[in-house]
Amino acid sequence: MLYLQGCDKIIVLRNFISFSTVGVRFSLEKTHALFGIPTANCDGTFTLEKKDLEDMNMARKPEKPVVDSEDIKKWAEDIATAAKDTFGEVVDNLKASSESYEKKKLSAKYEKDIIALQPVFKADLEQAGVSSANTLLRHFSMPAMIRVVEKDKKHTESKACEHALGHFSDENGVRVLNVYPHHIKDLNEIGVSFYPNEDKEFYYMDPYQKDLYIDVQEYFQKQRIAQVNELERLAYALGAKHAEIIFKINTVELDKARKKAELGAKIGKKKILDAKADHSESETKKESIELERVIDCSGHDDPQVPELVYFKDDEDIKQLIFMRMDDKSVLHSKECKIKYSNSSGIKKTDAAKLQGAFNKMGSASVGASFMEESLTANCTTLIYKIDF
Repeated sequence: MLYLQGCDKIIVLRNFISFSTVGVRFSLEKTHALFGIPTANCDGTFTLEKKDLEDMNMARKPEKPVVDSEDIKKWAEDIATAAKDTFGEVVDNLKASSESYEKKKLSAKYEKDIIALQPVFKADLEQAGVSSANTLLRHFSMPAMIRVVEKDKKHTESKACEHALGHFSDENGVRVLNVYPHHIKDLNEIGVSFYPNEDKEFYYMDPYQKDLYIDVQEYFQKQRIAQVNELERLAYALGAKHAEIIFKINTVELDKARKKAELGAKIGKKKILDAKADHSESETKKESIELERVIDCSGHDDPQVPELVYFKDDEDIKQLIFMRMDDKSVLHSKECKIKYSNSSGIKKTDAAKLQGAFNKMGSASVGASFMEESLTANCTTLIYKIDF
């Protein structure tokens, strides 16, 4: 019960009653209980005499407050607890929302870096079947060029590139696998090997052994030695007594090819081919002949067909083998002429694209040397003379 003193008017407004003297409001239901005012009378003003208030025991001054200090303390504690719980929930919601936003932001950056920085992981190459027997799959998975290079700042700072063994890049239309030096062993473990060692910067895939990468500055020399060795094994297997391997370079055609390459190999106004070869000799000589190897054997009459890699599809070599293995044929000697570029694995168009790639990577001199070797190979005929 609440005791009021000196109130002479009560105003009823929309289910609430105001005491005009003290400004206290009660619900209509409570007012009805206290004052006996009909609840149907929701609006209006009426006056209560002091006698009426006394009759309703409303004017007597209380000896002590109805609400004691313990109740106030308990209410305060309840309010504090409720506020703390509500604030804590708000903080938790804000924190969760912030964490969710950060995760989404990091996820978006991660996906963006995956696309832009193109990191490569060992598991990616293993799943793609680099070391499987599927040669087509291996060739599709691994690019023709590998570059050994230090990890740059962008790839070092990106979470998307953590634990990557390298990254892909596109250089003048050439897809390059950039491998970090301390991760070369990861490529070794999935079957990739390097010739002559792992200390070079640029390597190109052997067209006949997809898991072998050759130093680009030794690429053509390596191919040349491998092909000469294969022809030597062929001579021995077929029972030859004498064989010669000769390289004939058409220097006139080579000079034309050089000049054409010099005209075409430009980016803007800057030439990327710096052919340092002296052309004066080629202008007076039509061809250059190099006797690469002479083979002398005792010969035998039990010819065998060796396993061939570089020349298994060459028509002249296949004809030589057929005639030697035919019992009805008496073959005394044969001369095979082979276009050297067919077995080198590098076309002129590929070499020109690679030259542009080297230039873009800041190694124009490497590109010029590689292009020169390619042009020479395309103007070279391999002559194989064999006697039985």
